[in-house]
Amino acid sequence: MNEPVKPRPADKGAAADLAQAAPSPTPVSESGGPRAEQSAVTAGDFLPILHAKSGSKAMDHDIVPSAFEFFNHSLGGWRAGLHLLAGEPGSGKTAFALHNAARAAQADYPVLYLSFDMPTEFLVTRLLCQQAELNCREVMDGDVDQEVLQAAMAAQAEVFARITVIEADPELACEEAEETARRLIADSGRNRILVIVDYLQIWAAGSRRFTEFRHEIAKLMAGMRRLALSLDSPVLAISSQNRRHQGETILQSLEGTSDLEYSADSISFLINVERPVNQGGYTDPDDLVSKSRSVSINLRKNRFGETGSRMVKFLPATGAFDEDTGRRPYPNPR
Repeated sequence: MNEPVKPRPADKGAAADLAQAAPSPTPVSESGGPRAEQSAVTAGDFLPILHAKSGSKAMDHDIVPSAFEFFNHSLGGWRAGLHLLAGEPGSGKTAFALHNAARAAQADYPVLYLSFDMPTEFLVTRLLCQQAELNCREVMDGDVDQEVLQAAMAAQAEVFARITVIEADPELACEEAEETARRLIADSGRNRILVIVDYLQIWAAGSRRFTEFRHEIAKLMAGMRRLALSLDSPVLAISSQNRRHQGETILQSLEGTSDLEYSADSISFLINVERPVNQGGYTDPDDLVSKSRSVSINLRKNRFGETGSRMVKFLPATGAFDEDTGRRPYPNPR
């Protein structure tokens, strides 16, 4: 699972033509010669590039799609940049990340999933159950028919080969993650990759160079942002919430530091609208992990457009989401 096969290279003719049509401007010195040591340019220098991009439909294919139409509509997909997803325990954050990993791979993009919390075997099992609509507990207990399981594996093999899962050490440097991501991009023949960090507070705890944890968070956020910009790719990072504001859709609930809300290009929250402990109809303990429940996806910061919310159904047994059954908007708190 950690060594992806090389998918067929995609046609990059349109992207190459665009690059030739709009070369990057070269800064000049006061004498008129090139000034290689600086990269300052005027806004006017970029107008030809913007004109070329605006007339190219091929640019749409450079954006990694989300598994949720809500994000494709609001963000335009996972654009290059740093995206945060936060939520309380049990809200479906990892399931959300896996769902988006599969969607990106289905669109022929490579995916690098850095797991600082769960072992690879467990994540791949959850991913398989989610995509094949299998009960995760039954699969782990060996209660699923082997022919059914093998058929599910065969159906997902090509997509899963584009997803590289690494049980990452919290001491992992952003530079090492970038090196791995660049290899995957080169092997895939695509221009971008989806990098998923699950989750950032554990990664930040691996350094401990500063006395205060908020400084570790700030340093990691800067590193992940550089990673996204250097790769020209989206980085989706899972974040925990502080205990004081768990289950709330406010930026101050992000665990660690206020820098989180300033460094990210988008910030979203998964909120359990129907908390299992409050569902009186659930008399069997197994119902808490088997029955679907309403979850609100709240986009609270968006540098690419408007914010908003969407209700979806989440089925913990399989880890699947159903966006079509929860179209009613969920109002943003004021």
